[in-house]
Amino acid sequence: MDHRIGLIKPGYDADIVVWNSHPLSVGATPLQVYIDGKATLEPVKIEKQLASDGPSKKPKMRPTPPEGAQELCSKIQKEPGTIVITGINRSYLDHPSRTSSGGSLTMVIDAGKITCLGSHEECISTTGHIAHIIGLQDGHVLPGLTSFSTSLGLIEIPSEPSTSDGVVSANSNPLDPENAVYAKYGVHLDGRAFERARIGGVTRAVTAPVMGGRTANGFLGGVSVGIKTSGNRTILDGGIFKDDVALHFLVGQGAKGTLLACYEFGA
Repeated sequence: MDHRIGLIKPGYDADIVVWNSHPLSVGATPLQVYIDGKATLEPVKIEKQLASDGPSKKPKMRPTPPEGAQELCSKIQKEPGTIVITGINRSYLDHPSRTSSGGSLTMVIDAGKITCLGSHEECISTTGHIAHIIGLQDGHVLPGLTSFSTSLGLIEIPSEPSTSDGVVSANSNPLDPENAVYAKYGVHLDGRAFERARIGGVTRAVTAPVMGGRTANGFLGGVSVGIKTSGNRTILDGGIFKDDVALHFLVGQGAKGTLLACYEFGA
């Protein structure tokens, strides 16, 4: 059929779309569609639609952390003390606070605990020596996020088996507690993934033993562990906030080999 298609020239079948800009650009609009050489759109309606929509606006990219933010966090960890955060416009914390006349809040953190969340004058008047001041613009404060993960603390590089704690293998008797694999015995609280989690606001994570894959099958998966992503704790020094979180197992055809579904039970 190469004598009829593949080119835009007289004598060839024409199914063509004409765009007002690159088809993959934001706000790109087809001006005309030709099927079998015949126009199918009414240009007048398209022009009216474009005029009513106005020029397309470039979407706002997710803001990046301000310059020096990581250095400030490292400094705070090395030099602990009272921290004052200003410029908070909204708080989602379950903490009593009063909004000042300007609508902005100030937070004071001492020894890892919030000692004041209210107007700037109120918090500063009750605060002694200040070690660090963080100024925000349109700041929002919310509780740390808890993420569910099957790799955080158990796998550093997915493509390199030597950096993993391994995959749960098949069990002869899934009802025997002795066959359960506990993530708490293999988790390590270090690695680049922890830094990425902290940047994303994740302060806690529930990590389950790695299940599925070509070499792993069976019904019983293992018992997950609750860990903190602070980076300055160990498994013996408060890095684990819950030893046993939930029992995980596979349901459906995934229990025979390839993972299809994962269910969990626990507190």
